[in-house]
Amino acid sequence: MEPKWLRVSAIVVALLTLGSAYSVYTYYQSSAVTGCNLQSTNPLIFDQAEQVHTLDPQWAYSTPDWGAAQQVYQALIMYNQSSTTTFDGQLAENWTESTNGLHWNFTLWPDVHFSNGDPFNAYVMWYSLYRVLAMYGADQYLLDENFWLPNDWYNNPNATYTNQVEQSLLWELNNFNFTNPKNGPANETAALYASNQSFQVLGPYEIELNVGDGYIDTNYTQPIAYTYLLAEMSSVGADAVDPIVIDAHGGVTEAVNSWMEDNMVGTGPYVLDLWSPGNSISFKPNTNYWAAEGNPSPASTEPWNNNLQAAKESFEISFQEDPSINIQNLRSGAAAGASFAFLGPGTITALQGNSCLAVDPLSLAYSVANGGWWIYMNQSYAPFNNLTVRDAIAHAINVSYIDSVAFGGWASQWVGPVPPGYPGYNPNNLTPYAFDPTLAKQLMAESPWPHGFNTAANPLPFVYVGPSPDWDTAMTFVAQNLSSIGIYITPIALNLPTYYTEQGFDLTTGLCIAQEHLNGGPFEIGMEFYSSDWIAPDDWTLNNVWNYGSANQCMGGYNNPAMNALAIQAAGEHNETKFLQDYATMTETMYYNYTDVWFNVPTLFAVYNKNVHGLFPNPIGSCLPAWNLECNTEYAT
Repeated sequence: MEPKWLRVSAIVVALLTLGSAYSVYTYYQSSAVTGCNLQSTNPLIFDQAEQVHTLDPQWAYSTPDWGAAQQVYQALIMYNQSSTTTFDGQLAENWTESTNGLHWNFTLWPDVHFSNGDPFNAYVMWYSLYRVLAMYGADQYLLDENFWLPNDWYNNPNATYTNQVEQSLLWELNNFNFTNPKNGPANETAALYASNQSFQVLGPYEIELNVGDGYIDTNYTQPIAYTYLLAEMSSVGADAVDPIVIDAHGGVTEAVNSWMEDNMVGTGPYVLDLWSPGNSISFKPNTNYWAAEGNPSPASTEPWNNNLQAAKESFEISFQEDPSINIQNLRSGAAAGASFAFLGPGTITALQGNSCLAVDPLSLAYSVANGGWWIYMNQSYAPFNNLTVRDAIAHAINVSYIDSVAFGGWASQWVGPVPPGYPGYNPNNLTPYAFDPTLAKQLMAESPWPHGFNTAANPLPFVYVGPSPDWDTAMTFVAQNLSSIGIYITPIALNLPTYYTEQGFDLTTGLCIAQEHLNGGPFEIGMEFYSSDWIAPDDWTLNNVWNYGSANQCMGGYNNPAMNALAIQAAGEHNETKFLQDYATMTETMYYNYTDVWFNVPTLFAVYNKNVHGLFPNPIGSCLPAWNLECNTEYAT
């Protein structure tokens, strides 16, 4: 099954960045404004730099993948408009939680069906959730944190048994009748209703989720009652898919389903209209949408629940990588909005100068959803295995100055490992590392390398995601700062797909790719980042505290058994006092270990034409700015 170290963010492709473009400012400052009217209101047209890679919600691994899936597919629950902590039902009408937090019962809407008319029920939900765990897909970890195969658990040392269970599950997924189990194989009903599994059918329209079998449950006798289950279950990995359609197009295997990659049949308010890979993707309203049917319809009984409402307009996402063209389209009305992961100061100024456009900076919690950045120092290698050197580096880098110059002040310095705006962020209010060049030089003088570690002629490769004007500028300053204490680096920009490979292993050698002579490496120091899959502190600490996290195992090399245990414990902590104590301990331990130089959270903006209505000003409750959720409530005048 998928190893734990492959836990990476699904939202993160948004960070390929449209970047700041100081060069575009001069050009567009003088461009003529053609008026606020949109050239198209149905469909609405949105520009986006990043492309969709797959249409299968349970194989999706990037922001545009998730965005596409969430127009057509639905999960049991979804965020309540702009809230990061409360949820409304989607396929579930209501739900209850057991007092010990280990069992969640979801009652489904009774008349849900897919856009093609195929029925949805608890059996289909069972199929959908187990399909994720049966595949080696990018979204497997979204569920195997808390769930695992029927009558099995993730950390079971009996690999032979686990393999047998997986093969049995694959057979069941491909042979059971999920429309009417009574007409299927003799053992079908018993398998679906069995109590010793993560997902248990209780009735045609009721399913129970039993946490405690996933990889965070290292002690099987004491399962973790995960605190943020609802946030986790809002992810696309928990979306319902149609078993009848999948059976007709290759069934379920451990590999990707090519038909599902290119086609969509869901229960949601949209249906796929046209996908032209590399160019655009468009959606039109689902005219057979279950939540708009009946008297009264589910959507009308819950008018506050935007997750149930029918789509108002068709829309199209145009994949446009050139930021200058994005700006031109926004100013001319050719685009109703654009998805910018980060806007540099020149681009912000250019956009804010147009009275037809809303350029809204979003709160830290939503900016974090697109990424928080830090400098890792791999503690397995000199000089970063020395605490005094790491301390010196933390005080040698002028982060606040870099933010003001390279990011125009639209970035916030932070103290990790939990990002700002999230529960558990920096409970003891530790201050970010201060720029103190005198202290940094003094510390380096006290280290085993008092005259510096290396020379300008023999620099250390320093990896970052790029190129982009903002990060290129930032890395120039970082290199200058570090040279002042005798640590010379060569910043090397890698595009995001290549950067991702650095977080993995070379299967031929068993070594971390980041530490091999590939792509300009080895990279014993560099920029690291994470972006949220759901709004929960453990989504970050299981990445940058836990030694199996992608930010640690091959990058930072941080492995503290006590912190490993605490990261797991905190994920199931419901007592507020103990919760804050856990995260305070993790924060202080890493802070005084100088594990990382916590760099910044670039400000996220929503950029759209003021004639667009029905959106919520954040990426949790609206498809703008990064179309992470439904576009169904949006329309234009």
